[in-house]
Amino acid sequence: MDRIFFSGERKRKRGGRADLSGAEAPSYEGPDLISRLPDQVLGAIVTLLDTGEGARTAVLSRCWRHIWRDAAPLNLDDESFFSSLCYGDEHHPVISQIIAAHPGPARRLALRSSFLYAFIGHYDAWLRLPIFDSIQELYLHFPVFHHHPELPASALRFAKLRVLDINNCTFPVAGDCSSPVFPYLTHLSLRHAVITEEQLHGIISNSPGIEAINLDTNFGYWRLCVSLPRLRYLAISDRTFGEREELSEVIVEDAASLERLLLHEVDNGPSVRITGAEKLKILGYLGVGFPIVELGNSSFKVYRGRSFIPGLVPVSLVE
Repeated sequence: MDRIFFSGERKRKRGGRADLSGAEAPSYEGPDLISRLPDQVLGAIVTLLDTGEGARTAVLSRCWRHIWRDAAPLNLDDESFFSSLCYGDEHHPVISQIIAAHPGPARRLALRSSFLYAFIGHYDAWLRLPIFDSIQELYLHFPVFHHHPELPASALRFAKLRVLDINNCTFPVAGDCSSPVFPYLTHLSLRHAVITEEQLHGIISNSPGIEAINLDTNFGYWRLCVSLPRLRYLAISDRTFGEREELSEVIVEDAASLERLLLHEVDNGPSVRITGAEKLKILGYLGVGFPIVELGNSSFKVYRGRSFIPGLVPVSLVE
């Protein structure tokens, strides 16, 4: 039976100096209980590690040698093995080698290190691979550029997604990609994305299990309508810059589980209407600027007047 050794160390006092007053702590020897767990359990643990750490578990012992390849769903995050995100083509061979070394399936894919417009062929080829058919988490964060390149349609083909987090790109036009269906999606985050109102509402309506939504200064829609009984958290940032027009209306209906609604970094602010949110605990950042907020049968009108605290805007209740 494999053995595992634990070597004790002297306790340290404050300031980092060892306590020399006592005898050295003894060493302990015992069975390696972790390695005796089933491969499926070990694989579930290893897949929670980042890419480099997961692969390095193969050197622990003979019984761990095959775990990362054969029992742990791939967790591929390029931020975990590139020390600095210097955007360039030198990363692509490394990513391709990792994908080739792991037979799959993959659980999580997070790519942040390359421009989309220059390497769209690489992204499309990776996203079409069978290893990603059952992926649960997808993070595509592209560097800020002067325009938003179009996301390949293959990025929206994953029916088992639970997390979708996309930054700095344009969603495929409706002719190339119908509204995707994500029956298991629980978290949706879009930042600086170009997406039409029809596409956004299509994703939301086809994802009834969403629990958290984060929308940060996107382009292409001026109205947001959300009706999700499991939604607990909704955050909206909507900054004005250039010729971009702000969000003008937010409607939240039948949100029986909603606890937090945060709207911040808004210059003029949308009108907000909330119904069926009996569990709402936090309605935040009203001082930034909102024409009117309707909560159930009550209407809160935000006006700019005198305030004893600089930067705060009074809120009055309109009967």
